[in-house]
Amino acid sequence: MDAAIISACLSMGRRLGFEEAHSRQDAELAVRLFDLTADLHGLDEACRDLLYYAGLLHDIGYVEGYWGHHKTAYRLIMQADLPGLAEREKRIVANVARYHRGARPKRKHKGFAALDPADREIVTILGALLRLADGLDRSHSDAVRSLDAYLDGDRLVVLVDCPFGCSSEVWAGEKKGRFLGDVLGLRIRVQPMS
Repeated sequence: MDAAIISACLSMGRRLGFEEAHSRQDAELAVRLFDLTADLHGLDEACRDLLYYAGLLHDIGYVEGYWGHHKTAYRLIMQADLPGLAEREKRIVANVARYHRGARPKRKHKGFAALDPADREIVTILGALLRLADGLDRSHSDAVRSLDAYLDGDRLVVLVDCPFGCSSEVWAGEKKGRFLGDVLGLRIRVQPMS
C-alpha cells in the first residue's frame, strides 16, 4: 500500500470528521478477508490496496448525515484530490465505498455503469468484501481482534476472535456477508472462534 495515498485518505476523512478507528478497523478486516479468499476471487495486490483505501473512506458521507451516506461517500471521493490515485483507481475506490451498504451494484447506477466490465467485476468483489468487513465492526468498538476463514463444502466459515463478545458482529456479518456469498457462490457463516 502506498503511504502517501493512505495519508491523503486519512487527511480527507479527518477533514470530514470521520470515525477513524472504525474506518481503520473496516479497512484492516476487509484486506484480511481479501487475503483469506484470494483463491476464490483471484484479484491481485493492486485491488487489495484499492480495497484498503475504500475501507478508510467508506463512511465519510456521514458528514451529510446517515441516510444515503454511502452515496455521499461516492460523490465526495469522486470530487476529491487524492494524489497518487489514478482516475480509474479513484472510480473503483469510490464505487467500492458506495457499495459497502445499501443496494448491490447495478448497471442502472451511473457510476457503476461507467466502469469497464473488468472494473465492474472488481468493484463487485471488493464491495462485497468491504460490506462483510463493515458488518464485522457493527458495534464500532473494534470487537473483532482477528479472523480466519475456511471452506466447508458450499460454505465459507468466517471465524472471529472477540475477547469481549461480539453477538452483534456475528449477526451483522452474516447479514452483510450474503452479498459476498452470492458473489462467490457460497453461503457465508460467521461464528466466534472457540
